[in-house]
Formats: sequence, structure tokens, C-alpha cells
Amino acid sequence: MNQTRVTLLIVLVLAAVTFTMCCKQTRSAADDKTKSVKTGIVGRVEVWEGNFMPMVDPERRNNQIKPGAGRRVRVHEPLKMNGGLAEAMRAEVPTPVIAEVMADSAGRFSVAVPPGTYSIFVEENGGWYANVWNELGIQGAVTVEEGKLTEILIKITTKATF
Repeated sequence: MNQTRVTLLIVLVLAAVTFTMCCKQTRSAADDKTKSVKTGIVGRVEVWEGNFMPMVDPERRNNQIKPGAGRRVRVHEPLKMNGGLAEAMRAEVPTPVIAEVMADSAGRFSVAVPPGTYSIFVEENGGWYANVWNELGIQGAVTVEEGKLTEILIKITTKATF
């Protein structure tokens, strides 16, 4: 091999090693953040768009389900519905904010909160969205137990039809 090819081979090997180390560090930093949360909520935000009839596996939906990347997720004191129509989208949530976190590029988030029941909302089009209620009428209800991580999936379905 001539000198140019040897130099090019060395540069390519060094670039591959550097890239691999970089990726491993990025993954470990994300893993460390999740591991640091011992009691709280871990989850993912998804944005559903388009016609979902007939209902089939989400994996077969060809880009109709996208990660909710960069969205703010807020954990509030429980917001109980007081009768009347349920509002999935709110301009403001009237209960105090307990914690706030940003979803990463894959829509994942983790937030440490003490044990208890909370309402969780995600920012959507300048408002706060939660389209689920528990049996007590708490909007966006999530319950956290001592020493456990509660896993949730938040589906933003404002642009979906069923």
C-alpha cells in the first residue's frame, strides 16, 4: 500500500473509534439521568396524526406516530374534574406545578417526584394537553409509589381520528 492509502486508513479508523466513544458517552449520560431518578415518572410522548381506523398495531402506522420531541411535560397537583365536559386541552392548569421536564429527541422524559397521585400534562400548541382521566375524575392521573418508577405513555391525539 502506498503512503496515502495508509494515512487514509488510519484517519478512518480514528474517526470510527471517536464516533463510537461519543455515542457510548451520549447513551450513558441518558441512562445515568434515568438511573438517578429512583422515585418518580419515566415516560414517552407520542404525537398521533391522521386516520387510525381500522385500529391496527402502532408499528404498522407508517409515520403517523412521531416522538413528541422537545415538548414540556408538567407534573401538577391532582386536577379533579368537577362535572361537565372534560377538557383535554387547557390554556392553563389551575393546580400548582410540582415538576417540569423537557422530552428528549425520542420523546422520552424522566422526572423525580415524591410518592403520590398527580396530574401530568404535555405542552401542545400553546396549551396543556391530557386526554385521560382515572376513576376518580383526575385528569392526566399518574400514581407514584415509594422507591418505584411509574412508566407512562402520553399520546397527543389532537390531529388523529378514530
